[in-house]
Amino acid sequence: MSTPNGEPQNPYTAGQPNQGQNQQFGQYRQYPQSQYQQSPYQQGYPGYPTQAQFEGSQLAQTSMVLGILSIFILNIILGPIAIAKANRAERVFNTAATAGKVTGWIGTIIGLFWVLGFVGTILMAILAPEMSYETYDNGF
Repeated sequence: MSTPNGEPQNPYTAGQPNQGQNQQFGQYRQYPQSQYQQSPYQQGYPGYPTQAQFEGSQLAQTSMVLGILSIFILNIILGPIAIAKANRAERVFNTAATAGKVTGWIGTIIGLFWVLGFVGTILMAILAPEMSYETYDNGF
């Protein structure tokens, strides 16, 4: 079984000449590959998050980690960053980021207490009247 130009013919395509092949060189047609080159995140396959959901969950997770760190170190700096990232995850990507907000606020409040304590100690040292041991002795 061969075609008029001497190429072999597929026995399973009876009566259909070279379907799916290029007539010149016997090569297969080039089909667009764009649908196969996209990742599952871009196409939105069932069971896979979309790219936006993936980015939103990353932001929410980052805000939670920064919020937890803000409870222990760099409270005033990391707390507001955690809150900002949590707000962005909720507004832009519609992803829940409650843990990041709560831990960010806790860290920020702890940091404010540290700052107020530091400022209060400095003010007490400056504004307190000078006291010496003689002051206590003269009172009796």
